[in-house]
Amino acid sequence: MTMSRSGALLCGLAMYAMSCMAQGGDIDYNGKKFVFSTVPAQYSPTPSATMTAIVNAGIRAAVDLTTLLPPGYKRDGTVDYTDYLQNGLDKNRDVVFPDFPVLISSKGLTVSSNANLYFKPGSKLIMQPNNLEKFEILRLHGVNNVKIYNARLIGDRNDHQGTAGEHGMGIAIRSAKDVSIYNPRISNCWGDGIYIGWRTRDVVNDHYIPSENINIYNGLLDYNRRNGISIVCGRNINIRHTTIANTYGTLPMSGIDIEPNEPKDIINNITIDSVTTYNNARDGILIVLTRLPSASSSVNTNIVIRDHLDDKSYSGFRLGSGFRNTDREMTGQISVINPVWKNNEKPFRYRSNYQMLPVTELKNIRVIEPSAGVNTAKSAVQTFSSQVQSAAGQDAVKKIKAGLSRESKIRIEDK
Repeated sequence: MTMSRSGALLCGLAMYAMSCMAQGGDIDYNGKKFVFSTVPAQYSPTPSATMTAIVNAGIRAAVDLTTLLPPGYKRDGTVDYTDYLQNGLDKNRDVVFPDFPVLISSKGLTVSSNANLYFKPGSKLIMQPNNLEKFEILRLHGVNNVKIYNARLIGDRNDHQGTAGEHGMGIAIRSAKDVSIYNPRISNCWGDGIYIGWRTRDVVNDHYIPSENINIYNGLLDYNRRNGISIVCGRNINIRHTTIANTYGTLPMSGIDIEPNEPKDIINNITIDSVTTYNNARDGILIVLTRLPSASSSVNTNIVIRDHLDDKSYSGFRLGSGFRNTDREMTGQISVINPVWKNNEKPFRYRSNYQMLPVTELKNIRVIEPSAGVNTAKSAVQTFSSQVQSAAGQDAVKKIKAGLSRESKIRIEDK
């Protein structure tokens, strides 16, 4: 059977759209264009003088992995030195990466316990283009007591050789404990910038071993394909003073996504403080706990989101739901304090059947909308520099309250 010219054209357009989705093009899930926007300077976090001094002192005492590279090594990020760097990581616990870009193969680098990793201003780890569905630039599996300073990681999304999969991670933290990541800059990953979950399907007391006591400070995660940060299984997770921007490519396409896979996961004591989400294709922060409860187990989950600012994401904050009738009601609390949602198509979203989730308190919501006549698709962030809520913003908050009037477990307070 032959295809008509119009049929061939439609088929070609469909294939083009699918290709754009897979490779991070400009057509998103709604058929609209995603427009990359450079992170404004005021949203880019900087390390403190104290942290800079700590890093400089650590670099002086650490083993320079440059000394382990072969004679005549290249400094332009075109040669794979994965094995040389891995050898250094295996034999030393305090290391400093070369002060120039280095190509890393899809094997990635495995980090050991009790390690301190330092990156110099010119240090970069660049993922070599591959066609794999799953890979990790830095792998922290089952380790403890790890500190990473100033990591600069660049994924392969622009040159990825396949179209399947969504788990090409920048940093993968699985069943690890006592990990602190300071001032990371992670971009262009095929999957998430940072993934926090479990290592294997080993079960202890009917639960997977979670990642625990994980701290992320002063990060900038930009133009990653799936999520900026995913929290799938974790306890005592702290994300502070971090910016996640331009997340786009494959769902969920959110800045931070707290989303367990099944009841054996653990999500508890999550703190997100002074985080900025900017121009993400879907949500600034997304919480989907649907798969956590079950008919046989009680789940306690506590999440605090304080001083979150979203600018130009489709929605600033979203609560997912849709539970089974047999699920047991969750306990705990979700607190969202002093959020500012700016220039969103929908500042706040939630699904029905919310009664299964923990009590959720939204305090002192501010919705900031652009000035009249401003093209929001092209407006600069300076348009929203004022944090004073306009009449339109006040009306938006009223609509949120009205929409939640029947949801007894969602409470909104003005202060």
